[in-house]
Amino acid sequence: MAVKKLSIRGFRGFSRKQSLAFAQPTGQLGSGLTILVGPNSGGKSTVVESLYALSSSQPTFSEGKRNKSASDRISITLEVDNTTYKLRTVDAGGSETTREPHDFHLSYYVLPSRRYFNPYFGMGSSDRTSYMNNAYLPSTRSSELGNFSQRLFKALEQRERFDEILARVVSPLPEWKIDQSDQGRHYVSISVGRHSHNSDGLGEGIVSILFLVDALYDSNPGDFIVIDEPELSLHPKYQKRILQLFGELSKDRQIVYATHSPYLVNLWHVLNGAQVARVYKFENSSRISQPSKETVAKLRKLVLDLHNPHSLGLHARETFFQDDGVIVLEGQEDVVHYRFVLDAFVRKEVLTEEDAANLEDCFFGWGAGGAAKIEIVLSLLKDLGFRKVAAIFDNNERSQMLAARKRFPEFCIESIAADDVRTKPKRPAQDGVEGLLDRDNNIRPEWVQSTKALFEKMKGSVL
Repeated sequence: MAVKKLSIRGFRGFSRKQSLAFAQPTGQLGSGLTILVGPNSGGKSTVVESLYALSSSQPTFSEGKRNKSASDRISITLEVDNTTYKLRTVDAGGSETTREPHDFHLSYYVLPSRRYFNPYFGMGSSDRTSYMNNAYLPSTRSSELGNFSQRLFKALEQRERFDEILARVVSPLPEWKIDQSDQGRHYVSISVGRHSHNSDGLGEGIVSILFLVDALYDSNPGDFIVIDEPELSLHPKYQKRILQLFGELSKDRQIVYATHSPYLVNLWHVLNGAQVARVYKFENSSRISQPSKETVAKLRKLVLDLHNPHSLGLHARETFFQDDGVIVLEGQEDVVHYRFVLDAFVRKEVLTEEDAANLEDCFFGWGAGGAAKIEIVLSLLKDLGFRKVAAIFDNNERSQMLAARKRFPEFCIESIAADDVRTKPKRPAQDGVEGLLDRDNNIRPEWVQSTKALFEKMKGSVL
């Protein structure tokens, strides 16, 4: 099943029709990932709920879910292979829905963000298809996932595979089992070392991991998996491990997730075909914006720049989740030294402390990695729907500034009067140094064994 495009109109904040193109797996790491980013209340969870509604047996839309500006009607379409599936409300101002084709049912796995289940449950087993067939669009986002306990019984039948995936996230592998109280109620018991917890005492992080592993462990090539906020209650270490799983599994299946975590955005995946979609509000309506193929091709220059590894690092990726307002500087020295400029203007009462702090928050990561690369960052921001964007060049890069100003007339692009933000002393010529790596970044043969021993020692100390 190749899921190609989703279109939404009239559902919650989507007063205007918006479309999302899904990544298609190609066998490369991360190629099947579609990553929804953006600020709070932008509409990311609504996208997930739209997919949930399409897969539900009898979806209805209460008055609070319908957008009055869209004639109080909801329309959701999904392009799968060569077929377009449509779900819409029958009447304006009504909750009941109709489907086209009328007998369609889409089988894929959707995991909402509010992940909890009753700690005491009855017996039952459910495969992923039956589990989703019995799923329904919850009336509220805080509803518990009542049938999840049946998936835990199913996991016992494929214990080896479930534990294999669980061990990829949590190390050492926790011991878990389903036990029964004297009153006949079942519960989950998990032990890590000498500490044991039952369902009622499980930490939210462990509960979230159980849901995530369940969504992945029995999936197959060609499957379509949707997860809302996989990072909930997870330590950054576990988020990174989840992303590694996503990357590997998405070689041959589609995984869609909405996130607020920069730890769950890997630009290498994007170069391999993953889609990043920013979902945000503009003019009181949710919008979806995605980078063009041309912009993604340009990003390769930033990702491969070993002299400026932070250009698209963690701090830069935090920008994806901002409402708006970004200032792009040339490099990391500029990010550091423009802070002194802001401090000086606070002392001179040119800026308030609040204004200075807000401007500093707008700095894009650790700069673009050079004046010539500002244009790449501006292209990315424009494609993602940012409108309040500025860039500052040094005076000796005015030609770059004028070119950028011509290409992005909607942005504020300026240069300072000086040739650099800081005064730099002359540097004497330096002798060359023979490093551990050669010019092709291969370890020099004479240093292989000693370096191997060093990292074996590191491994024994920290892992």
